[in-house]
Amino acid sequence: MAIRRNVVLVGKILLLTVILLLGGLVFLGCVGNIPKGWSGGTIADGTLFLGSMDGELVAVNTSSGARLWEVTFEPPASGGGFGFGCAPASTAVAIYGTPVVEDELVYVSGYNGKVYAINSASGALRWVYPREGNLEPIVGGQVVAHGKVYFGCSDGKVYALDAVTGDKQWEFKTGDKIWSTPATDGDSVFIGSFDNKLYALSAADGSQEWEKPFETQGAIASTPLVYNNTVYIGSFDRHLYAVDATNGKQVWQFPVGDEADNKPENWFWTKPVVYNNTIYAGCLDHKLYALDAKNGDKVAEFDLGSPVASWPVLVGNLVIVASEEGVIYALDTGDNQIKQLANLEGKVYAPLSASEGTVYVHTSEGELHALNAQSGAKLWSLSLKS
Repeated sequence: MAIRRNVVLVGKILLLTVILLLGGLVFLGCVGNIPKGWSGGTIADGTLFLGSMDGELVAVNTSSGARLWEVTFEPPASGGGFGFGCAPASTAVAIYGTPVVEDELVYVSGYNGKVYAINSASGALRWVYPREGNLEPIVGGQVVAHGKVYFGCSDGKVYALDAVTGDKQWEFKTGDKIWSTPATDGDSVFIGSFDNKLYALSAADGSQEWEKPFETQGAIASTPLVYNNTVYIGSFDRHLYAVDATNGKQVWQFPVGDEADNKPENWFWTKPVVYNNTIYAGCLDHKLYALDAKNGDKVAEFDLGSPVASWPVLVGNLVIVASEEGVIYALDTGDNQIKQLANLEGKVYAPLSASEGTVYVHTSEGELHALNAQSGAKLWSLSLKS
């Protein structure tokens, strides 16, 4: 029983630590009673859509950096604290998940427990789910496929909504809260949970596709990468896993054992990227790891000097990655040479985004920067503060 109590205690400590990590949802949700998010951006037709630090969905012209429109979401009628003791009630809704664009609609979810479909040209509301009341906080983003919007929630459930109407199509219950953004591949939806498990669900009806979920030794908050019928996922047990997308069996883990010399010293939080059969994964141990996609062998590692919490992005054959301290790097995948592009001198937790040779970086100070991916030259900056 003593061993079990120790395991439970360690689990609680880890959970508390991750809540406080990166400025934390509690901290960001209560300081000044204005919740802060770390939304990445999505680009479509020359417009970048992202959640601002003041709880707005903002549309920005990618060429000029000009605001096109913004939408402010309403907090829950109860005040929006969700048990964190934030008082008085906040007037802003934190947006942590990156918006997604499909056809003429932008889909975005908020920490107020609602999902919105917004007209991408005008900012007009198409629908909101749920129409009355609120779910528990939504931290991850959503993905759109098969005419449905898929997302996970802090209530431990995965939801599928009709993309046109917002009507619920199905839900699936996991064993703990979900902060991860789902990934889709073919007819499958993959998502991790704080119950330490990675699930494969039918996109059509939410039924489980594997005999049992893939289980790690730590909570899963990162978003899966699906590549060549393999799901790559990081865990708070300080390992990165490759899982067969067909049956949920482990293909490899990095590092191979807990006593390996190259064991990461912290969690894999970010979604990896892949180029030319090499997986690039950022870790909170300050490093970017390059791993062979087939067997997990380490190709290279790069110390960036501070935690890597922001999703990297590909621009041609360059992997662009940000450290928490706001230093932006470009890794040439051809020769594994890395160089500093820029130092924004602001915390970076939000996923990076890129289009046509430009990288967009959203800092925790509420600044959006557009950088040339080759030279690092700053093309423009925009304050997203109201």
